[in-house]
Amino acid sequence: MKNNVVIITGITASGKSELCDKLTKKYSNIRIINCDSKQIYKEIPIITAQPPKQEEFYKLYGYVSAKENYSVGLWLEDLKKEVGNALENLQIPIITGGSGLYISSLVKGLSSMPQISQEVRKNVNELKKNSSREEFYALVLSKDPNIQGKIFMNDSHRLSRALEVITETKRSILKWQEEKDPPSFNNIKMYTILPKREEVYQKINSRFTTMIENGAIDEVKTLLSMNLAPHLPAMKAHGVPEIIKYLKGEITLNEAIQIAQINTRHYAKRQYTWFRNQFSSSEVINCTTELELY
Repeated sequence: MKNNVVIITGITASGKSELCDKLTKKYSNIRIINCDSKQIYKEIPIITAQPPKQEEFYKLYGYVSAKENYSVGLWLEDLKKEVGNALENLQIPIITGGSGLYISSLVKGLSSMPQISQEVRKNVNELKKNSSREEFYALVLSKDPNIQGKIFMNDSHRLSRALEVITETKRSILKWQEEKDPPSFNNIKMYTILPKREEVYQKINSRFTTMIENGAIDEVKTLLSMNLAPHLPAMKAHGVPEIIKYLKGEITLNEAIQIAQINTRHYAKRQYTWFRNQFSSSEVINCTTELELY
């Protein structure tokens, strides 16, 4: 075996799942372990493009309730168990997904981030909802000037997180991020899939239309029936906020599809920049690359 642990990452809709599916046909002694922060939720397999259930190959997919405010720390604990099980059984663990925080915590170590109270999270969510993008950015910047040039106006998720942390702890999120636990594994081989943007954008557009045809709306109806708090991660999966607006009669289905496609393409664009700058030791490949694991 060349490496103890293999990571296959890359931007959304880049072909990670297709490549892993090919590897399961080529090698019988591998385990595909999920590293996507939304594919963990069992109520939304269609809208998060989870692979078909094959327990002998795929682990950590669709195993957490959308009711849970699951965290990267909890995922790391689950991941270590699955990697340990694979290695004990002489299998190659292949960790795959595109969630930047999950990948970064795995390769570089996890920041010792504080717990955020429900009250603070709710207040921050209300502030964001009742402010324009410019107003919310200015508010966060006034509370935590350290983020200037590090977190930008269009990154509402990270801005919310920064405001939660500074409100809860009186300390900048950037200071917390400097304090990291050591990486979880040694002897890692990492591959990043970064295809041409036009190909990815086309795939994002067609994939979301297919998801709608295959039952994504029913999945969102299930989420709504659970009366989940809007800040929970499952409620922020790509397409969920737009479909909720459609179900509430605020926009048409075509508008929901178009807005979701645009938002996902913007997310992919940010991922391109992030992945190109984060992991210098990663080998850039495409989804048709023939990987030799040993």
